[in-house]
Amino acid sequence: MKGVIVATGLGQYLSPLAVHLLKLSTSVPERPLIDYAIEAFVNAGFEELGVVLGPNEEILRAYLQDSARYGIAIYCLYNPWYARGSATSLYAAQPFVGGESFVLALADRIFPPHILFPLLAYPWQTHVMCVTRRHKKGFGGHNGIKVQLDAQGRVQHIGKRLPHWHAVDAGIFLFQPYILHDLSYLLRHRAGQCSLIHLARSLIARCQDLFACDVSHTCYAAQVDQRDHFNYTQQVLSVRLVQEEFVA
Repeated sequence: MKGVIVATGLGQYLSPLAVHLLKLSTSVPERPLIDYAIEAFVNAGFEELGVVLGPNEEILRAYLQDSARYGIAIYCLYNPWYARGSATSLYAAQPFVGGESFVLALADRIFPPHILFPLLAYPWQTHVMCVTRRHKKGFGGHNGIKVQLDAQGRVQHIGKRLPHWHAVDAGIFLFQPYILHDLSYLLRHRAGQCSLIHLARSLIARCQDLFACDVSHTCYAAQVDQRDHFNYTQQVLSVRLVQEEFVA
């Protein structure tokens, strides 16, 4: 199975930390943010990884050109439609993933590799969204994308203003190859922005299963798309690095 990282963000929420660079190049605490997502895929056993790029692609393309240092084959995939939303990155990834199922993660997430393991066990023909029931500041429990589930663990409703909800979107998905047909349907019926959340809502509206994978057990994970999330992540990673050094 192949992995895909969507790295098309502009970093406007981190300004002035990322005035001239993508937020993915911001150091947390002293390494480019995208390194953490790449290493999670590497440590989960993935051998090929596509990174979808948007504005200022030359910055990350130059940084990622020596993929040997990660121990994984990295392919840079430019998304000319990035301004229309994150879901359009699926089109850019299509030549890379081909007819296979694939795991997709947003590059402004920091997560350990074992988050990805359960996704590899889901049956064929199933789309999956990772969620967390830990409404920590790092996952944007207050401002994050909230998810309401049914008794079977399927996503029923998703949005920032749900009055009743069970978990928060973690920004990591398992998609089957036919997701591109669903995306084409959505783009034909929706003008303007088309995010992954819009795509998830379209799946639900068309009665297609979108299951939730609860990753609340993970010891650390964070969404880094705002200044307070950035500060939170620095604290979490600093503590984790100290703990690992102590154990070693």
